[in-house]
Amino acid sequence: MDIIKEKDEQVRQAILQAALRVFQKWGLNKTTMEDIAREAGKGKSTLYYYYKSKDEIFDAVLKIQLNNILSKAEELANSMSSAKEKLKKYIVSCICEMGKYSTIYSIARREINMSRGYLEKIRSFLEEREEKFIRQVLNHGFLSSEFHFIDEDELETAIKAIVGVIHALELYLMLENDDPKQIDIVARLITNGI
Repeated sequence: MDIIKEKDEQVRQAILQAALRVFQKWGLNKTTMEDIAREAGKGKSTLYYYYKSKDEIFDAVLKIQLNNILSKAEELANSMSSAKEKLKKYIVSCICEMGKYSTIYSIARREINMSRGYLEKIRSFLEEREEKFIRQVLNHGFLSSEFHFIDEDELETAIKAIVGVIHALELYLMLENDDPKQIDIVARLITNGI
């Protein structure tokens, strides 16, 4: 049974890697299931066995990309010792990592911007994981008295506010920014202070 699951996972990954290449080349609207199947070296029926539509495939590709961004940011932030440095490193890393993955977003930017549903999917996917990480950092900072300017009853509000700022930057840099220098400038402002 495990061999079947492993084979299924390999096929899924091959489909998603092929889809990423096709989405980067053609964008979401111009891409067809046939294009993805051809790129993956699979039949269309195989794609439909694993995914109902190209939108579902795009969602899966997007989640992988976002997971990669958040994992890298968390890893870099966790290498810092103080809560303040963790928080700064996390925000800067999210922004910089978003810039590295901007290729797929720049190709599909128009489609994502036109669909409030995609923006909501991105926001909600990011929100849960980012809130969890920011909560850990703020709790650490609160307990170590680094964040003495936040009362305990303000922690949840602070978490929401910080995640909101991160989302605003991420979505701007992902969906509206065509100048990679802006990512560098924002990262330097956060790191060095305004």
